[in-house]
Amino acid sequence: MDTEVENYNIGRQDFKRNLAKLMASESYAQIAPLLFPELSKDELERLFLGFENVGQFQSVAMKRACEYIIQSSTKGFSWSGKENISDRPTLYISNHRDIILDSMLLQYILVSEGHETTNIVIGTNLYEMPMLTILASLNKMIGIGRGGNKRQYYDSLMVLSQQLRHIVAERNESVWIAQRNGRTKDGIDRTEPALVKMISYSGDRKNPVESLAEMNIVPISISYEWEPCAWMKAREMALREQGPYTKEAGEDTRSIISGITGQKGRVHLSICKPLGREELEAMNGDFHKVAQLIDQRIAEAYRLWPNNLIARHMLDADCPKAPATDEEQKAFADHVDQACKEMGMGGEFRSWLLRIYAGNMGDTTQQEQ
Repeated sequence: MDTEVENYNIGRQDFKRNLAKLMASESYAQIAPLLFPELSKDELERLFLGFENVGQFQSVAMKRACEYIIQSSTKGFSWSGKENISDRPTLYISNHRDIILDSMLLQYILVSEGHETTNIVIGTNLYEMPMLTILASLNKMIGIGRGGNKRQYYDSLMVLSQQLRHIVAERNESVWIAQRNGRTKDGIDRTEPALVKMISYSGDRKNPVESLAEMNIVPISISYEWEPCAWMKAREMALREQGPYTKEAGEDTRSIISGITGQKGRVHLSICKPLGREELEAMNGDFHKVAQLIDQRIAEAYRLWPNNLIARHMLDADCPKAPATDEEQKAFADHVDQACKEMGMGGEFRSWLLRIYAGNMGDTTQQEQ
């Protein structure tokens, strides 16, 4: 299992060539109208052909696409933590709920605030969608191999961590990476200690504090009132309980489309306080403790919605009843019933769907915002 790194720092000729490939791909014809519905095919082509480099593509096309997603599929996007953004190269470690939108919303914030976008780490399994292979070169994406045994995954993480250090410490650029291998499917946002370990090992192994401090780690916490892929996640987890689960062809593509078009209600992203040198020194660079600190930052900043509180009470009647309106209670109960009916699944599916929404509440006490 190899870690692939796309070279986005390409010249004008290669950029134009990749852009032409993108526009000629079958997936482009499927996805583009969802992101730029107000533009005709010819208008969109003229817009795209006017771009000369990656920076223009991101700051205009991707920002515009993100604005449309926010407008058409949310009831409002908010964010906090402006004081935690700096021009210092940063490794953003984020909880992971949606394949594309989690990182896309951070890029939207950075561009809106006049900062450079980050490199984005994604699983190469997403390259089943040809458009994404091309899009990787236009959006500073880094592919990490998925699958294989534990040793192969460990080796892949090591290669990736060396690339991350090169990007942050030598090229002076920022990176977004999920806290774990793939999206959370049980609602629990937990950082893989192996990820922190590999980041530490990619620097001075004799000085883990300096190695980690050099990366300027900033946790990101994102929450969706309605998770657009919750039904698909719950189905997968319910089927896994019955035996080995193999993804269907095109399943990741459907998740991406669902993430774009699915109604998400209110969405909030928190840019958390960076991991300080004093904190790292107090832990002596212990990667388990550092992972726990990242989790703590993410959990404390996580914006709770009524759905989260309702789901927790539905899972455990001994939990305090959610301080939600009758309308909110009914809307969530109807949502669960509709999901079970449309998916043709019952108990296990229902339980997983509730767990997705109850999420971190089982680990950390959070305050409703």
